[in-house]
Order: sequence, then C-alpha cells, then structure tokens
Amino acid sequence: MSNDKKIPSQFVVRIAVKNESGAVVGHKDFVTLPGLVAAAHAVGLESIDTTLIQLPTDANGQTAVVRAVAKGKPGIFTGLGDANPKNVNRKVAPHILRVAESRAVGRALRLMANVHAVALEELGGDDDIDFERPQERAPVTRIDDRRDAGISDAQKRALWRKALALGYEGPRALAFLTDRLGVDPANATRAQASRLLDMLSDEERRAAANGAGGHAAE
Repeated sequence: MSNDKKIPSQFVVRIAVKNESGAVVGHKDFVTLPGLVAAAHAVGLESIDTTLIQLPTDANGQTAVVRAVAKGKPGIFTGLGDANPKNVNRKVAPHILRVAESRAVGRALRLMANVHAVALEELGGDDDIDFERPQERAPVTRIDDRRDAGISDAQKRALWRKALALGYEGPRALAFLTDRLGVDPANATRAQASRLLDMLSDEERRAAANGAGGHAAE
C-alpha cells in the first residue's frame, strides 16, 4: 500500500478474496474513507466539495454520479464517483447517492494523499469479496475484537439516521459522527453510541420545536 505510514492501522481492512467456488484464495487490504481523510489531513487538506452530476433514474440504470473536489496544500484534486445497484454491495444498494458521494470523495483524497490502495467504499458487487466472515480478516486489522463492548449494528443505523435528520449526509455525516463520538463510529463502544443517540434525539426535538429543521449540510 502506497503511503501506508499515513494511514492509521485501524483504517486498513484485510478482506478475504474468494474464487468462483467460494474458496478463499487470498486476502487484500483496503483503506477506509476515514483513513483517507486522515491521510489527506496529514498532507494539508483544507476543504472538500461535492456536486451531484447525475441523479439515478430508470433511464440510466439507477446510476448516480457525483464529483468531489479536494483542495489543500498539495493542490486541487478531483474525483468522480458512480454507483448503481449492480456495482455496489447489496447491503448498501438502497443508498446509491451516498455511495457515489463517498466514492468520489475517496478518489479525490486518494489522489491528494498519493494513496494507491483501493478504498473499501469503491468495491463493487458481492461475487469475490467476503464481507460476511470477519474471522477471516487478519487479526491486526480487525476493529471488532472487543465485540461485546462495541457499537451494535442497530446503533450504527440509528446514528446515521439521526445525522441525516440533522442535515448531514455521506462523508459529512461520517465527519459529524466522528467529531461527536471522539472516534470513528465503527470503533465506538455501545455506551458511547447510546449517549450520543440520547443527545442527538434531544437536539432533534429542540430543532423541531424551534422550527429549525436541523443543521444545513455544508
């Protein structure tokens, strides 16, 4: 992995690669979007802007296209991200726009930080990558070893819904939740997630009472 010293180890995920028979034939390392954000900040990231280029419709195969522009000390870097039900993992197929934005941001940040490894968010379908068996990942890259104390899937979904309700989507939602939790959501404990859910519920109620409708996404 190019520039791996700039990617915190907890943001590098090793995933089993399977052949057509379902047998594990090797492993491959991928960098996550939070890791790319960390790497880009290390070289002087100043801002990220995204623009929706194409809405998903039946005519274009439900393909969303987003452009991301990352600006910083190294210069200006642009990335395009596309997503449709055929080139995303089935678990995120209902969230085409967010996947397209994440891919665009990831590609722009990869260029800025000179990271050659593929981002986890850029992966396509489900044929050759095993997302279902975390025990096949290398122990040093697992982020769920303390599963008993770790955030639950239900809490993760609830946090993303709260962020969306408050006006944050895609990478901005990830940055918002990371800032409020103090850690990447994937590494949060159940207690941390529970506290933040309570706080966000209070904020959502206050915003509704004041007619504010949440924070505007930048």
